[in-house]
Formats: sequence, structure tokens, C-alpha cells
Amino acid sequence: MSSDEIDIIQKAMGLPDYALIKKLAAALWQQNPSNHGAAIMIGAGFTRCAAESGDTSKSPPLWLDLSRKLAQELDPSNPDLPYSDPLRLAEEYRAHFGQQTMIDLLRSSINDSAWRPGKFYNTLLDFPWTEILTTNWDTLLERAAVNVHHRVYNTVTKQADLSYVRPPRIVKLHGTIDITEELIFTQEDYRKYPQTHAAYVNFARQIFIENELCLIGFSGDDPNFLQWAGWVRDNLTAHARKIYLIGALRLTPGKRKYLESLNVAPIDLESLVDGYDDPNLKHIKATEIFFEILNLLKPDEPSDWSPKRIESSTPIEQYISTLESDRNSYPG
Repeated sequence: MSSDEIDIIQKAMGLPDYALIKKLAAALWQQNPSNHGAAIMIGAGFTRCAAESGDTSKSPPLWLDLSRKLAQELDPSNPDLPYSDPLRLAEEYRAHFGQQTMIDLLRSSINDSAWRPGKFYNTLLDFPWTEILTTNWDTLLERAAVNVHHRVYNTVTKQADLSYVRPPRIVKLHGTIDITEELIFTQEDYRKYPQTHAAYVNFARQIFIENELCLIGFSGDDPNFLQWAGWVRDNLTAHARKIYLIGALRLTPGKRKYLESLNVAPIDLESLVDGYDDPNLKHIKATEIFFEILNLLKPDEPSDWSPKRIESSTPIEQYISTLESDRNSYPG
């Protein structure tokens, strides 16, 4: 292990949430045979960190950006129109302008073809996730998967695909720009989701029961995150595994208690990146550090182990010590 890697682990070990990272890593690398593994759900914040474009002055939109645009179009004379409830705001926009106008706004705001997957996508897809779920409408994950060859990911764009597409899968829970007819965006879309997307709901329930679930690219206020966390809590109750929310979350004690009440185990990396002033750069570095920690916690493969050579003249005490060391260092 290099000095930089040792430094990262030492800093990570100082985090209050380090035990949670180790538990998630153990599930991801399936160190415990009784565990099924770890799945991951990707939100818009990951696209913001990982997508690349020729125009460095632009960033993929977050929910706050979309809400601001909706509010301004609904009432141009009042640019400070409150948009604290983005799902309600989206519902008002659709009621006022119509479904197609709303889809056109999302298509122009996201501009999927203008973005390409950056290095974080390859890093993400290299991990042995049992499944990858996403609420994002872009196609960056599936485009990045084309360049990953040791794990073949299949994309699920509609519910019917679940019956024949083999895991590991990239499952598009909320639709895909320019591919699916509908995109889950408004308050009514979320309300009807358990009925209109029952196959996805049952699939997600199975994933949440069997796997540790990691969420990345979400904030504690993200409407996607709040809806899914609430759904897990309501439907699985005591049977729900913890949901691990990852990021530079900058949690107050009250916010942490609130998340824990939702069965969410926050892994707050804020203290590792508090030297960065730019919020976007802070989230990029937090994502990079999280991926590095997961890789550093990967157990050694038995094929990489070799016993130490013992000379015939070795004293018996050293001989026994070497055998003991070899036994303890054998992976698993």
C-alpha cells in the first residue's frame, strides 16, 4: 500500500461513519458468504460530478436548477417564486403548459447528447454491484457500460425488460430522455408510481431486502431520495436493510437524527473535503475518496498470496512465527 493510500485510510478511519463504510465494503466485496452483496442507486448529483462536456462553464442540472427554471416560466414577473416543493411545482407546470411542453423543457435542460461519461463512470461500473438503479433520465451510465468488458451490464429501460434482461443491470426507474414516452417528475407521477410501475416497485423491494443499498448523487433534501427512503420505510418496516447515503453531506446533528429516523445511515465525508470552497469540486473529491476507500478495503485474492520462504537453518521460534504470520495473512 502506497503512502497516499495509507493516508486516505488513516483519514477515513478518523470518520465517525468509518464503521458504516467497512460494513458496506464487506457487502460489496461479499466477504461474508451469508450476504447477497451491495446494490447502488445513482442520483443527479453523480452526473454533476462525473459527466464531461466541451463547455466547462456548464454543469448538468440538479433538482434545484430545474425547479428554478419551472418557477421562472410559471411566473416571469416573480423570479423569486418559492420552489421549496419541486414535485408540486412540476405538477403545476404540467397543468399549466401541458405534458409535452414539460418533456421538451426537460429534454433541453438535460441535453443528454452534449455530455459524455467521465472517469468516475468507469470506476463506478468496475465495482461488483449486484444491480445499479438510477433515477436519472440521461444515458451516461449505459454509454459508459459499453467500455466495461469484465462486467457486462444490461440496461432496463422499461418494466417488461425485467423478465428477460440478466443481471447485473442498469435499471432506469424514472425513464430515459428520448427513449421512453414518460419521465417520472411530478407529484402525481410519484403518487401513482406504485400502481403504474408495480414491476419496478416489486423489483426494488427485492433489491432492498437482499442487499445493502448505497445511494450516491443524492442530498438529504433530494425529492427522489426522500420518496424512495419513505417508500422503503413504509413497505419494508423492520425488514428493511440500512440505506447508506454517501457524500459531502455537511450534516447538523438534527439532520443526522432525521435521516436515521428514515432508516438511512449517512456516511458524511465533509470533513475530508472541507478545504475546498467550490461546492461542486467538494462533491467531486468526496466521490473520488469514497471510491478509493472502497478499493482499498477490497480483500486480497487467494491467488495473490504466497508463503514466506523458510531456510532449513531457521530457529524453531522464528519458524513458528513465520508459519503463524502466513496463516494470518492468507485471504479469508
